Amino acid sequence: MKKIIVFLLLALFTAPVFAQKYASVNAKRANIRKCAGTNCDVKFYAWHYTPVIMLQTNEDKDWVLVKDFEGYQGWISASLLSPAGGMSAKVDLNVRKSPSADSDIVCTVEKGYPFKYISRKGKWIQVKDEPVKASDGICKGWIYNANLWGFFKQ
Repeated sequence: MKKIIVFLLLALFTAPVFAQKYASVNAKRANIRKCAGTNCDVKFYAWHYTPVIMLQTNEDKDWVLVKDFEGYQGWISASLLSPAGGMSAKVDLNVRKSPSADSDIVCTVEKGYPFKYISRKGKWIQVKDEPVKASDGICKGWIYNANLWGFFKQ
């Protein structure tokens, strides 16, 4: 009986309190604020498809404290988040035409650049962006998964 109680206590105290919940920004550009409310100063901006970890909500559940892949935190209106998959470039990188390091480069992006998840093939992720200016053109292609941070729905 003592072994069962010890096991249950260990399981209780070593298990995570809650699983991390991910979301992505669902606006062309979203303000990430110092506190929960439109009267709070803007800390930084996040772009469409930027993935974030949801840490907590305010009492009314209309604002969410989020963290990005670099650990930056701030508050965003819950209405600007989506369960759709999003990815951020962990480093400056090349987006390839096909899932191979030898494939032609479609475009080059900077660290932090956000993408929509499209599909997966082995260790490669197919992504697509949504540039702020349509004249910049769409970047769609393949990135080695180790160079991305984010999530996708399976």
